[in-house]
Amino acid sequence: MRTVKNQQLIKIKDERMDIDHIDQCRLSFFIGEHDCQITVFDEQKQKLLLFENHLIQSSPIEFLNKIHDEHELVSAGFWPTIHIQVRNNQFCLVPSFLFDADSAYNYIKLNTESNPELDNYAIRQHKSLAATYVFGYPANIQDWFFARYKKANIHVFHEGSTFLSCIEDHLFKVSKPALYLNCTSDTLMLAGFNGQKLMIYNQFIIGDINQLPKIILMSIQQFSTEGQETSIVLWGVQDRIKSLQPLLKKYFKNLSLGKRPTGFKMSHQFDEIEIFEHVEILGSFSSSNNS
Repeated sequence: MRTVKNQQLIKIKDERMDIDHIDQCRLSFFIGEHDCQITVFDEQKQKLLLFENHLIQSSPIEFLNKIHDEHELVSAGFWPTIHIQVRNNQFCLVPSFLFDADSAYNYIKLNTESNPELDNYAIRQHKSLAATYVFGYPANIQDWFFARYKKANIHVFHEGSTFLSCIEDHLFKVSKPALYLNCTSDTLMLAGFNGQKLMIYNQFIIGDINQLPKIILMSIQQFSTEGQETSIVLWGVQDRIKSLQPLLKKYFKNLSLGKRPTGFKMSHQFDEIEIFEHVEILGSFSSSNNS
C-alpha cells in the first residue's frame, strides 16, 4: 500500500515474492536528487515483485548508505544483476553519424556543467532513431555499487534514454507529428517526433507549472506545422498529472494520457499504480531496456 512513513512514500510488494529466488532477479535503483525508486524484477518470470519510492533528504551516497543498512533486500550481497538509472541533466543526444566516442565530456558540457574528475560518462545507442544518447553521472555512485555488489553485473542507464526506448515501441503506429511528455516529481521530459523520426528531445526542471504550455508550444513549433492541434501523449506521477492535465487541455486539443508499457507481468498489489505513471521505470523492464 502507499504509505508516508520514514520518508518512504510508496512500498508495494508482491505477496508471493520469495527471497530464496533472488538469484533470478534484478535489483534497480532510479536515483535522482530528491528521491529514489527501488524495484525488484524477476527476469525469469518477467514479473515485477517490488516497487518502492523514497525521499532523499541528504546526499545520494548518504541515502544509499542508510538504505543499505536498513533494507533487508538492498543489503543482500548475492544479486546477479544491478541496474542504476540516473536522473539528472547531464545528457546529450547526438546523431549517430556524428558521434565520436572520445568526445563524451565535450558533448555533455555543451548542455550543462560537468567535471571529468568527478563524473563518469556513458553512452546508449538508439539505432532506430539513428542517435546516440550520451550521459554523465557521479563516479562515487558507481563506486558505491561496485564496492557493495562485487559479484553482480552492474549496468548504468539514464532516465531520458529509457523513456525514449519506451516511445520507440509505439512509433510504428504513428505517421503524423506527435509530442511525448513524461512528468516526474520535478522534471518534464519532452520528445517530439515526426512519424518515426526524432526531431527534439529535452528535459526541464519544473518551476512554475503555468509556464509549461508555453514551453511545450515552443517545442512543438520546432518540428510540427500543426501547432496546438499536434497530438500529445502525457505520462507522469499522479500528483503532477492532476494539475498538468487540465492545464494542458485548455491549450491542446489532442491530448491523451499514455498507457503502461507492456511485456511484463504485475500482480494485483500493483494495481494502485495508475496506467500513466512511472513509464520510465516500468518501461525499463522491457527487453529493449535490459542491457
